[in-house]
Amino acid sequence: MLKLLKITTALKAFANSNAASKIYVCATPQNSELDQTDYESLDWTEITGIGSLGEMGTATNILNYDTWDTVVSQKAKGVSDAGSPDLEVARIPDDAGQTILRAASVVGNNNNYAIKILRSDGTTPTNGTVIYTRGLITGPRRPNGRNEDFDLEIFTFALQQQEIVVNPLSSGNPPVLTVAPAITGTETVGETLTVDNGTFTGDATITYAYQWYAGGVAIAGATSSTYELTASEAGKVVTARVTAT
Repeated sequence: MLKLLKITTALKAFANSNAASKIYVCATPQNSELDQTDYESLDWTEITGIGSLGEMGTATNILNYDTWDTVVSQKAKGVSDAGSPDLEVARIPDDAGQTILRAASVVGNNNNYAIKILRSDGTTPTNGTVIYTRGLITGPRRPNGRNEDFDLEIFTFALQQQEIVVNPLSSGNPPVLTVAPAITGTETVGETLTVDNGTFTGDATITYAYQWYAGGVAIAGATSSTYELTASEAGKVVTARVTAT
């Protein structure tokens, strides 16, 4: 029984593969560092026809400097590289995700784009492990080949920040927006605006976070469901973001 239990545990650790995983891209450039909440608020477009994705993660330079009296080399961590993985796809001319990649990879486009990887290791198709990252996109390269080789394109993600990994939910479904939040109040300096939560479906307890913006720029400290307009917002479009967790 003990031996069988150990075998079962080992198999479970290696039960997941890339099969049924998905990769998404955000069409809007993201040129500053993002946190998990930022990533979750983006609009994502799936890239289909995925063949393979290269190595990504953190590779850190190891530094050492030995002097004449050094017996054992001492080391320190240097600059880290988030990776430059290649994404290989079966070329689909009208695929929305691939179209975004082609536009992002045009020479002279030095914007960064957010990438999302969704693993199939959750209890539902939408609550598996999520990996977020961000970087430049170059390509496409074409491997071509012989008469029976497929028409492929290869893009390179030159990643600019360390990935954020969100572990899968143990059970249940994450929040899904069904009715968008709305802002109420008078658009006048000194008046208070209120944003409601909208309607989200999902299991367990849903918590909400808020961020107000003026002219598309986050207002420092404006993180509640209400905000009192100040003179600095005059003439600007004021919006709010609601994040359900």
